[in-house]
Amino acid sequence: MFKKRTKSKELKIYQSLDSRKTLNSKEKHYFAGLEKGFIGEKMFDEWLHPVLENRILLPDMQFMPDTTFVQIDTILITSNKIYLFEVKNNEGDHIIEGDNLLRTDRTNTKNPILQLKRNEPVFRWIMENLGYRIPIQSIAVFVNPRFHLYNAPADLPIVFPNQIERFIAKLEKSQSSLKRSHSELAAKLLSTTIAENPYARIPDYQYEELSKGIICPKCRRLYTAYSKYLSCRYCNFKEDSNSAVSRSLKEFKTLFPERKLTVSQAMEWCGIVKDRKTIKLFLAKNFKLVYLGRSSYYI
Repeated sequence: MFKKRTKSKELKIYQSLDSRKTLNSKEKHYFAGLEKGFIGEKMFDEWLHPVLENRILLPDMQFMPDTTFVQIDTILITSNKIYLFEVKNNEGDHIIEGDNLLRTDRTNTKNPILQLKRNEPVFRWIMENLGYRIPIQSIAVFVNPRFHLYNAPADLPIVFPNQIERFIAKLEKSQSSLKRSHSELAAKLLSTTIAENPYARIPDYQYEELSKGIICPKCRRLYTAYSKYLSCRYCNFKEDSNSAVSRSLKEFKTLFPERKLTVSQAMEWCGIVKDRKTIKLFLAKNFKLVYLGRSSYYI
């Protein structure tokens, strides 16, 4: 596999902040959309899994040639065509009016058809600059079974929830025999991507305002006590302390990349770990020590 789908830095930060402070209504709404979108993309990855033996999946690809930023949810490379998928996890009843995708209460939502129209020419330009001329097909995929689009024109490049299974079956039957050139193309595309969305909407936050402690990965509430195995009093999830502390320290570095990770800082951030030797062991195992005497820190 060339690339795994992972949570964006933007989503990771929102998840952390949602557990450690009170987001305002606008931030909560945006966070919910990020989370729902990621879940939908993972769902479609699972749908595509049966066809990946002779095809290459490149999830969450971000490009910025010149000043034009495009984000493509899923790229699927086959031997004779490249698919660009825009994956949507919308639910409820919708209609299309001109270029607008509207819920039936008249509120607007992102129209994936417009996103495809914007993304495809940029991606085609990237391909040509890499020296490739391969047919490209752009498709919007709605994965949520509770989604419905009224009066949709038949010629729209859309796969609806009840069509996904048939679409995958058709894809599986189509011939695809990958060569080294396809792997080389995938590697070149990966080399041209950018790591993070430059237009990510990160909310303001300060270290002092955040609750300190280790977050349960299942219910995202703070653990209340420390032991060799941490147990969440809210959802009964259990995990070993090493994975919990390591995750929490990496979370700290995501939220505060400019702050030095010292033993004292790690103890304060994790909250429930009271033994300094324990924290030093976790840091030594998962981070690299920059030794500066009393000013030593970990990276």
